Amino acid sequence: MSLLHASSAVASAMGAQWLPRPALEALQLRRLRRTLAYCAAHVPLYRRLWREAGVTPDDVRTLDDLRRLPIPSRRLIEEDPTQVVSAEHLALYRSGRAPIRRSGGSSGGPRLEIHADPASWRRLDGFYFRALAAIGYRPWIPMAYFWSAPLPRSRFGLMPKVHVPAHLDEEAQLRVLESNPGIFWYYHPTSLFALAQRAPERLRQARPRGVVSHAELLTDSMRATIEGALGAPVYDQYGTSELNRMAWQCRVRRGYHVDADSYVLEILDDDDRPVRPGEVGRAVVTGLANRMMPLVRYELGDLLVASDRRCACGRTLPMIERIEGRAADRVRLPGGRRLSPRALLEPYGAIAGLEQLQLTFEASGAARFDYAGAPDAAIEAAIRARFEATCPGVALRVNRVDAIAKAPTGKRPMLRNERPVDGRFTR
Repeated sequence: MSLLHASSAVASAMGAQWLPRPALEALQLRRLRRTLAYCAAHVPLYRRLWREAGVTPDDVRTLDDLRRLPIPSRRLIEEDPTQVVSAEHLALYRSGRAPIRRSGGSSGGPRLEIHADPASWRRLDGFYFRALAAIGYRPWIPMAYFWSAPLPRSRFGLMPKVHVPAHLDEEAQLRVLESNPGIFWYYHPTSLFALAQRAPERLRQARPRGVVSHAELLTDSMRATIEGALGAPVYDQYGTSELNRMAWQCRVRRGYHVDADSYVLEILDDDDRPVRPGEVGRAVVTGLANRMMPLVRYELGDLLVASDRRCACGRTLPMIERIEGRAADRVRLPGGRRLSPRALLEPYGAIAGLEQLQLTFEASGAARFDYAGAPDAAIEAAIRARFEATCPGVALRVNRVDAIAKAPTGKRPMLRNERPVDGRFTR
């Protein structure tokens, strides 16, 4: 990407966050209508689905009209991704030379590869930078980057990165961070939490200039433990492999700003109706940047809390209140109550000495809690007490282990649900 193109993408994203709300919605609608017209001309799956539903892109005259289009089967796309590859980029897709992001397969389906044409990637970079700039990051400041794959070299000396390989154990991670004091950190929250519980003094002495958590669910109790160790705030970001950066916290840290100029977000109930502010719903998204593999009304598999908040920072981007976790990980208790992953995991982040955790709801109806930390009967007692308060009527086994295994991406799954998923979350 040339410096001119990079600057243009960043300038566009930086300006859009302050637009008056009517102007921002008009920008979003223009990009949506262009995307839909492009899909009708170049993407076979949408052309077929819309013809069968008796709708066309011309029927979408407002943002609310997007609901007139059908929601494609996520499984259908995962099993044959070429159905959403545009005809003009099919050769590039088959060559494998375009930028590629791979989902972790956490929805229960196969890992989905999302390819982006170079122009789309430039636009996505602009949204990525905007979220970091909102917390004081500047492009000449190094960043400790906790990531599974090798990092590309810094372009033009901008946004330099110190690689913290995701496979490293806590001691090795600490050595990297201590060797690079005073920089920004871009980190998975489960790994930050383990560091905060094991070596809070060393973590604080590394003096991060700013800390961004991403890629995993960050509960309030985990955040409090991490911030208590660091003596500094943690800014959470929400992103997906399918659309890259999607929502982020500014310095106010009340809710998440939605990148509405990058995608259209719908938060829907089980009957595909928009939920009200404060309610939990399914995330259904339409990307506005990627022409190579456009996603229209795509079921992400995530649960979000809708918001009508206007942030005190003055940005006009719409907001969401919270990320609740994967829809497939919701659990129905014996009495019929359903709990989100956040509600299931929130009680454990404040247990002293608990470094890693994984709660598994087994097909038999029982649950197992694996944890890593110093041998301490008080930890197990605290786990049992919190679980019984949260999940009454569910039998629990508690096991101390040396470590919770990481996925290849570096994520450390905190919740596993082996029970059949109820509701319409497995489209």
